[in-house]
Amino acid sequence: MITLHKINHLAEGQVLECVGQESGDTFRIIVQHTSPSHYEALGKVTLSNASVHYQSSGPMTADLLLQWLDTLFERWPGAKSIPWVVHDQDEKTQQFVREVRKAVTAV
Repeated sequence: MITLHKINHLAEGQVLECVGQESGDTFRIIVQHTSPSHYEALGKVTLSNASVHYQSSGPMTADLLLQWLDTLFERWPGAKSIPWVVHDQDEKTQQFVREVRKAVTAV
């Protein structure tokens, strides 16, 4: 479960990541810093019908980002209990960020 505390304690160069599945839909969401006081959530959702949707919150304060994530997860109530893992932003994560940003700007 993501909390305001976890977002606010995220160090620069680290991400919070959630990977899950519910009702046949799969999702991967990461949260990262965009500035010392702002964060961004980026995600890829594959629905059970195989359609893919990319999500980007844009830069937000931690409290607004938490509200944005709560709204996103309304579709999957069980997802709110999925653990979020903190890890360094490695090349695999950076590649995911580029993929989501490219897809979001293409729309």
